[in-house]
Amino acid sequence: MRIFAATFLLLACAAAQTKSVDPHSPAADDRIASIMGLALSRGGASDFLETLSDSIGGRITGTSESRATAELILKTLQDAGFKNAHFEEYDLSSAWHKGQTTGEVISPVKRPLYVGTYGWVPGTPGAIEAPVVDMGNVDGGQFSIPGAVRGAAVLVDLKSNALSTSYVAIRASIAQQLMQAGAAAMLIVSDKPHRMLYTSAFLFYPRGPLPVLSIAHEDAAFLRRLLAKGEVKLRLDAQSTFGDKPVRERNVVADLEGSDPSHTVLLTAHFDSWDVAQGANDNGCGVAAVLEAGRILKSLNIRPRHTLRLVFFSGEEQSDLGSRAYVEQHKAELDNLWAVINTDSGAQAPIGLQLYGRPDLRPATERVLQPLASLGVNKLVPDADFDSDEESFMVVGVPVYSLAVEHGDYDERHHTIIDTFDHIDPRMLALQTAVMAVTGYSFADAEQRPGKRLSPAEVHELLQRNGLLRLYELDYPGTKPY
Repeated sequence: MRIFAATFLLLACAAAQTKSVDPHSPAADDRIASIMGLALSRGGASDFLETLSDSIGGRITGTSESRATAELILKTLQDAGFKNAHFEEYDLSSAWHKGQTTGEVISPVKRPLYVGTYGWVPGTPGAIEAPVVDMGNVDGGQFSIPGAVRGAAVLVDLKSNALSTSYVAIRASIAQQLMQAGAAAMLIVSDKPHRMLYTSAFLFYPRGPLPVLSIAHEDAAFLRRLLAKGEVKLRLDAQSTFGDKPVRERNVVADLEGSDPSHTVLLTAHFDSWDVAQGANDNGCGVAAVLEAGRILKSLNIRPRHTLRLVFFSGEEQSDLGSRAYVEQHKAELDNLWAVINTDSGAQAPIGLQLYGRPDLRPATERVLQPLASLGVNKLVPDADFDSDEESFMVVGVPVYSLAVEHGDYDERHHTIIDTFDHIDPRMLALQTAVMAVTGYSFADAEQRPGKRLSPAEVHELLQRNGLLRLYELDYPGTKPY
């Protein structure tokens, strides 16, 4: 009830404002009320998300759907008055084409299975027949490869919980060791309910070591019942392939120019998704919130002290390709990049901002969130992880934030067939839009940056303190960004 009572008060306050706001007025509270009033009343984020979800749908990096999404974002920004909106391109190391994936038990009974491929892993060499070997549950990161996996389809329990920090490192390590031991395929038991499958590519890009398939939890339980009575054999056919031509991808960038453009704050979201559904929650809603936040600020003629830049990344699902490319292309500007505020946690109720292990950011962040306290959106979450595009900026020392939200049912829908527009709560999306617009504007309009850019030694200490060094080494196997 508190959220909706505060919402009505804000809408009443906003209604008293004119659409044109003097950017030099000292009444920052009035500007914030106007921003929130529009975000909560006009439904622009939901309208854009419906268009994105229903006209384009799933958006795998390097595909025509990804290209169409970038063009839609660019046109929408230009129509809103962002004449400087543009593409920034980069190369994919490998293009991947998802093919049909099927599986069935052929002995001791015949039964189809619910299976689906992970991203950026090879297909099988045609339809193959393979015995099943059960590796069991990988608990706490400790595992050992069974002795007789050559030519086998190896069943593995890994709990994703949508968190990349530990899960993907273990997953990649197991896949590599299974390939070296001669396994035919890795079958990861989906931890999604109702026979739903899961897909991902983090640390498999640019090329996974062997076919890796998601198998429904219920189907894995069936295989284990059969295995308790004797040998089980499967037929698997995964038809995914890698392209032999270079592929160009693009980010979309637009500036709300500040009166002092020498410093910049970024509002960011990634627009790529998987194609099993529409990518509405991951991360169409984030794109819609950032885009609508920019449109609202533009419509109010608000000009902050420093430039607020909207950046829409592709390639996040393949280890943050778009944001890494942005950092490389803008490395000369990083000292003047005050903060990055990312959103990639679904259209759940917002609660505040995540600080990524930077307690020094707390005082400035508390000031920025103070106007949102009446909505309960002023919590500071200290945790650090590598779960989205914040990573690319965190490892070069830039202060990073992400929108912190109530967890809700995000894990159930994440990377599954039910990540569709009809599951999005438009009220929560509107509230997120308001929070992104207010925090972006407030950081960009501040007199001082929220915290310094960390030195390489300080970044190393930050990663070590938060248990991220192992994943960092896996994610950056070559030249390090710091």
